[in-house]
Amino acid sequence: MWLKMNPWVLPAIFGSIGLFYLIMGLSLMFGKKKKDHSVSGVPLFGGIHFLIAGLISPCKWLAFLCVLDYVFIGTIYKLICPNAYKRENDLIDEQDKQEDTNK
Repeated sequence: MWLKMNPWVLPAIFGSIGLFYLIMGLSLMFGKKKKDHSVSGVPLFGGIHFLIAGLISPCKWLAFLCVLDYVFIGTIYKLICPNAYKRENDLIDEQDKQEDTNK
C-alpha cells in the first residue's frame, strides 16, 4: 500500500502538522503576554516538520519552507547581532564589569 501511494500524501501530512505548529506558535507568541514573558508554544517543531516534508517530497526545494519558523529566523538574527536581545540595563552592567576588571 505504501509503495502505490501518491508521492505527495506523506509530505502533505508532515507539512500540515508543521503548519499547525507554526500557526499555534505564532498565535501564542502574539497573544496575551505577562510582563517580560511570552509563551512560545513548541518552538522549532513546525520548521522541523516542514524540513522533513520538503526532503521526502518530489520537489526538494520545498525543504526551504522550514525558514518560515520564527526560531530559525531568530537564531540567524541572534548569530548576526549578538547584542540584539539584551536589555539596556544588561548592557550597562556588562560595561561596568568590564571597567572593574580593567582597573
